[in-house]
Amino acid sequence: MNILTICGSPRRGNSEAIADKLQELIQQKKSSNEIILLRKQNIGFCQGCVEYCNYKKVCRQDDDFKRMEKKIYKADGFVFICPNYFQMPPAIFKNFMDRCSIFYTRGDEIQFKKKKAAVICVGTDSVKRIQVCTDNVANLFCKTIGLQVIAAKSYRSNSELKGKYNDIFENDKNPTLLKDLRMIVDGLTG
Repeated sequence: MNILTICGSPRRGNSEAIADKLQELIQQKKSSNEIILLRKQNIGFCQGCVEYCNYKKVCRQDDDFKRMEKKIYKADGFVFICPNYFQMPPAIFKNFMDRCSIFYTRGDEIQFKKKKAAVICVGTDSVKRIQVCTDNVANLFCKTIGLQVIAAKSYRSNSELKGKYNDIFENDKNPTLLKDLRMIVDGLTG
């Protein structure tokens, strides 16, 4: 299985720590996993030029997203991870989702229905509020482009602004985190 992880955090922190742990667990299952850190990509904002993409069935921007498209098509499954900002994903992840509209425009939902996705959001807010972000990504993004969502999980963290990269695994707020991640990996690779 070829799993592609898209990490939509604007900085290194809890989202990336989860991505790294998932990569380790996925590789233990003899599957491949590439992590794409959106903050390290040059992805222009969607310009809403539907008169171009609806007609040509291709985005006219030549940037890192165009190169990511090939990886997205080759992937058997996805993990989408991001922090919760006001019950929504941060701008870099929202921009990624906007650019994925080309898949919907092309009618790729049929191809994507064969692919599985897990959505994970992390934040310092209540799990209930974080879950709004998680559900938005799962239901309004993944399902719209045709992905089969196998998990939509939310986790509480302390702020990693104090330099504690691994807080998500060290705090006592998520006692089922590792168990959940193993179940996600089983769902994606099984």
